[in-house]
Amino acid sequence: MRKYIEYKNEISDTDLYDGLVGYGLFAEKIPSFLTSVEFLAFTKTLTFPINEKPKDYIRYSSMRNINIPRPMAIPEPFAYSNQANCLADNWTKLQNHFNDKTINDSFKISRIHLRKLENRPELFEMNYKNFSKDGDPEQDIVIKSKYVALADISTCFPSVYSHSISWALVGKSFAKSKSKPTDKHEWFNQIDFNTRNLKHGETNGVLIGPHSSNLISEIILVTVDYELAKQGFKYIRNIDDYTCYVDTYEEADRFFLSLSEELKKYELALNSKKSKIIPLPLASVKNWVTKLNHFNFTNTYTVNFKEAIRVKELKGFIDFAIELMLDEDSDASILNYAIKILSNKHLDTNAKDYYIKQIHHLVLLYPYLINLLEPKVFEPHKIDKNIIKRIAQDIYTFGLKRKVYEACSYAIFWAVKYDFDIEMATIKQDSINSLDCIFLMISYLYDKKHNKKAYLKEYKDLSKTLKRDDFDRYWLFIYETLPWTELTDNYRTMKKNGLTFIKPEFN
Repeated sequence: MRKYIEYKNEISDTDLYDGLVGYGLFAEKIPSFLTSVEFLAFTKTLTFPINEKPKDYIRYSSMRNINIPRPMAIPEPFAYSNQANCLADNWTKLQNHFNDKTINDSFKISRIHLRKLENRPELFEMNYKNFSKDGDPEQDIVIKSKYVALADISTCFPSVYSHSISWALVGKSFAKSKSKPTDKHEWFNQIDFNTRNLKHGETNGVLIGPHSSNLISEIILVTVDYELAKQGFKYIRNIDDYTCYVDTYEEADRFFLSLSEELKKYELALNSKKSKIIPLPLASVKNWVTKLNHFNFTNTYTVNFKEAIRVKELKGFIDFAIELMLDEDSDASILNYAIKILSNKHLDTNAKDYYIKQIHHLVLLYPYLINLLEPKVFEPHKIDKNIIKRIAQDIYTFGLKRKVYEACSYAIFWAVKYDFDIEMATIKQDSINSLDCIFLMISYLYDKKHNKKAYLKEYKDLSKTLKRDDFDRYWLFIYETLPWTELTDNYRTMKKNGLTFIKPEFN
């Protein structure tokens, strides 16, 4: 099985920069109409650093599986490029850091991290797992264990203290001895500085969304792993979630205490509400995953190499998934998993009709599922655009009523992608009233597609106001709506040269 450092060593400094800037600026939770590939090419014509002033960032929210919004961010692109360039310039030192902190590990503790993905330019994907290369260490470390201790970090990314990056890289004492203004060019201080600059110069928190934040968190958390491993604890970590196998209840308590103490060194804290000790044996995967995977679809047949299911079996499966979800405190990730299973099935006409009506119903109850509809429902099942339109209309109305602007954005996104009208006369004004950058951007593209010139002027007037008062928080919308003559500095140059952050099929 491959070691943690092997994944880091196969990434070059150029790979790192290209992956972060070209494919890690916009998080996966945003409707997929944005790209930073052209921007990546433009940055390679510039001299770094590109304007070192602290920048603000675009805010947006994405619904979690428990129907609670998660605040996310899109950084100002030049500040983000500075950070990525700084990380790339110091990539050898960072590789040495990762090597030093993981060299003695007998298995790969950190399971989700930056790596080269197969046949893809990105360096990170949430929940990415490759058991054939990473192995399954839990099978070995569970032996002789009687309990499992589960823990996670309380609000991990928002709690990261930027100075703790230097503490992890060179030691707290040495880092503090190099904290004078004359030491600002030290490589570890530069990483700290450029990370802070993504968040208006603030020391508390890294942005949720850009892929660089996952690398920053790993710098700190592998250092915590190193200390815990020295103490003999056997565990795996999925970003900020810990699963530790122990022989006694007392050892589990000791793990919580040690983890808490090590996190505290970096101004992080254990989430005590989610810490729990469970007697073994325990299923290797969550019980509901096993149950869904082993659901017995009876009386099936094959169409185009896919298992085909009829409406009777489909009803049974969906009802089963809903029951499992309700048993798990309405965790909508169970429905998410069920939808992914069905995306690989063939549905006959009656089954498809039933399925899309159920999806229509469920997505209004659990908006967490919205970003799954296009890739796992509409596309694999070839859903008619008139049906998509009906779903979009209801999702838009729901989102507007609940101020879930992610839902509004997806509804308009589908209207642009599948070329239909949203029968709502207030889209432009709704997006302007929301002051949500993504909602504004996709609404502008929708009205642009429908050649509503008077509306476009209103968007541009808003951009001029935002440009004066709050450029960084709306940089994407301002840049894409205003002509180059209204922009300054590198934004002006980019726009004059026709560079865009919008994918061609949406522009």
